[in-house]
Amino acid sequence: MFNDISEAVAWVSGRRRSGHGFDVFRQAMAEAGDPQDGFASIHVAGTNGKGSVVCFLKDILTACGFCTGMYTSPHLVSHLDRIRLADRWIPAERFLHYLNEEMELIKRYDLSMFEIDTLIASLYYRDEKADWAVIETGLGGRLDSTNVLHHPRLEVITTIGYDHMDRLGSTLTAIAGEKAGIIKPGSRVVMGYLDPEAAAVIRQKAASQQAELIETPAYEGLGPQRFRLYGQDYAIASRAEYQKANAAVALCAARALGIDITSGAVKEAVRGSRWPGRFEPVAAHPLIILDGAHNPQGIAALTASFAALPRPLAVVYSALKDKQGQTMAKMLQSCCDRLYVTQFAGSRADSAAHLAPAPELIRTDWKQAVREAREFAGAEGTVVITGSLYFISDARAWLLADREDGKSFPA
Repeated sequence: MFNDISEAVAWVSGRRRSGHGFDVFRQAMAEAGDPQDGFASIHVAGTNGKGSVVCFLKDILTACGFCTGMYTSPHLVSHLDRIRLADRWIPAERFLHYLNEEMELIKRYDLSMFEIDTLIASLYYRDEKADWAVIETGLGGRLDSTNVLHHPRLEVITTIGYDHMDRLGSTLTAIAGEKAGIIKPGSRVVMGYLDPEAAAVIRQKAASQQAELIETPAYEGLGPQRFRLYGQDYAIASRAEYQKANAAVALCAARALGIDITSGAVKEAVRGSRWPGRFEPVAAHPLIILDGAHNPQGIAALTASFAALPRPLAVVYSALKDKQGQTMAKMLQSCCDRLYVTQFAGSRADSAAHLAPAPELIRTDWKQAVREAREFAGAEGTVVITGSLYFISDARAWLLADREDGKSFPA
């Protein structure tokens, strides 16, 4: 029995993958009463953009008067922020209640951290009678713990690129096949902007499952932070070009749910939607932006927005060991005025020496790297801190430590 949330979270966080396979977790959920079937769900998979699409969808549904849950990972501020309802983290006492209540089952099935979180989120949304819950996959789709959803009202596949290749496969076709594993028989699927090779796999899977496939139409860019879709003009808060695509996918999904996406409430929800850690401004002079781009596709999307940022532009970067770390460092180096390659605490974090294309880029103390980047950028330039979301989380907490509201700087 846990009475302290810090101790409980530490214990849950230490529960790594046991290797027992997806079917064992499905059995555990069935024994718990299949709580994931107790609310209307939208299941979102993809290599990049799925967290942002989840956030846009959550804000759209909330603006339409629905009590909406949002389940994402990893967390940015607190473990509890993975499980949200009506824009609030799950209360600590509720997390403790479900953890203690299901402890015998958790131990008997040897559930991992992500499986425990999925179980608790499902129980919480069911018991709170959520109108909707937007559920983000953790990794892949076919064998992801969230794929215990038996009857999602809609599935969304945002993007497909090269990431987690040790588990998902080394080709786009193989990775797309794993993402497509969330498509259920007779369901409805929204497909984002995919390469032709990956899109073909999704179309084939949807056809084999007799699922209705809805492809997100191309949007028209209308300049910074504005775009047109289905003949309607929309604005977004983010300066990132890639967020236009994510907003478009979310709007396509909302339209598939029967929501009037031409309404003022929906347009305002899209305009006001903010997803921390994704092109998030946290200071003004210099402009400091946090972005959790953690694979080459994400870095490419991030650097596409560099042209609109004030110069000089310094980048502080770190990544996990299982990523294409030096490749991403070289991509960043070619697009900025100064690159600082650093490292952070954690067993999965890569070393600056391994990530850096050249020794002079190495800064082993990430806080010192940020200080140097700020000095280089000056009052009128930009600092972008990017790479692992775990690194972004640490940097965000440090940079916002003196702000009582803990919120980012208004863009």
